Amino acid sequence: MKNYQTGAARQTSALPTAGKLSKKISMFSFMVALAALSVLSSCKKDTEDSAVPALKSTSGIALAPAAGGSALPLSNVTTGTVSQSASGNVYSVINYYVTQSVYNPANPHQANGLYYFDFSLNDNVLGSSSTTPPDDDWDISFSGTGNADIKANTSTGTSVKFLNETFAVASARTSASAWSAGTAAAATFGHNRTVTTLNSADYLAAASGHTIKGWWNYYFTNHQVLATTDLTILVKDSTGDVYAVHMQNVYNNQTPAGIPFPSNFSYLTFEYKKL
Repeated sequence: MKNYQTGAARQTSALPTAGKLSKKISMFSFMVALAALSVLSSCKKDTEDSAVPALKSTSGIALAPAAGGSALPLSNVTTGTVSQSASGNVYSVINYYVTQSVYNPANPHQANGLYYFDFSLNDNVLGSSSTTPPDDDWDISFSGTGNADIKANTSTGTSVKFLNETFAVASARTSASAWSAGTAAAATFGHNRTVTTLNSADYLAAASGHTIKGWWNYYFTNHQVLATTDLTILVKDSTGDVYAVHMQNVYNNQTPAGIPFPSNFSYLTFEYKKL
């Protein structure tokens, strides 16, 4: 037997013949080639795996507040909770705010970064940056004045419509009925009309001679965003599920602070239901 540390051989072992030596060399070469092939195959697989484009995220765990139970905190936010109605099915998001510090919140015409929401998760989705969409699936983003403008994630096939109906009426429809009756929203959907008074009519999306363009009216006198009471947003996600959404407020605790130019905005409050 050969001593591989010293290279010496026991005297009792016969030296290999030329034929045997040739066979051993051939076998060794074969084993080296086989190992190299295995390494190359593994590297190729790793390369191919890393080149596969990111698939739609299915690993997110939805927030599941109990019907009539305590609200749960949204993920990756400064403030914000989600709860479910006692009767079930209707979810409420309150004081949804994400501090991103890329804009000046004292300016009512600028957003506080971008928010992303996924209705199937009942949750906020963290953006790749304050102005860049997340890699994972999301349904709509919030931007613009008070983060009150809505944009669908068209890259995954999500789309937005609206119904000139109250949430109570629209949310009682089937998904097919609601979507069929809905009107396609603009790519960015938000501002509807500007009003200079403040009465019940100023909270309506519909107005004589006006074509509905969004879910909020701008009260110019006090520079406030007024959520309309007669309009429901419809969101159809990438899987075909339809959600009826009623945007309710953009101010902390649903009360504007400061007249004019309230500064406690971008705290979104809304309710929704999967149809």
